[in-house]
Amino acid sequence: MDTLVKIAGLLGFIISVATFVLTRIERKKRIEIEIFDEIGGAFPNLDGWPKEVGSENLMKVRFTNLGSQTVIIKPKTLKIECKEKAYFLVNDDYIGMDDFDEVLTPMSSRTIGVFQSEILNELDISSPKKYDEESFNKLYPLKISVKDHRGKTYTNKRYSYHEAVCEYVT
Repeated sequence: MDTLVKIAGLLGFIISVATFVLTRIERKKRIEIEIFDEIGGAFPNLDGWPKEVGSENLMKVRFTNLGSQTVIIKPKTLKIECKEKAYFLVNDDYIGMDDFDEVLTPMSSRTIGVFQSEILNELDISSPKKYDEESFNKLYPLKISVKDHRGKTYTNKRYSYHEAVCEYVT
């Protein structure tokens, strides 16, 4: 009987520790960063932008809060890296910041558009003069990051840019 009580106590302790760990993991802040191509005209609210913007390619960046806590994200800390080069969102080369709400409640998302030509220039990605097998299949690995109001960095390294077809692939 005494052994049975000790086993039950140990089992209760293990269950309580496991519950504690699982609730901490569940409450973790988690921001998913997605990128995809878009034509500027498809982006809402282009008032005040030149008409050429409507036909220019944009990289749409979507921030989604997959965690269970509200996160205050700072979209102007967006950083896109490729090898040793980096693009920082510091200029006025983005669309959608006027109506961007920095407060991301759980399971909500916000989107901005960044001019693809600016990103490619900063990352030194350009088309070769002539495509061969190697240059056609070349992928540029991208690392996209953004910070919240406390300075915590959220990163996504799953994307690559396929220059020959001008697409972001995972």
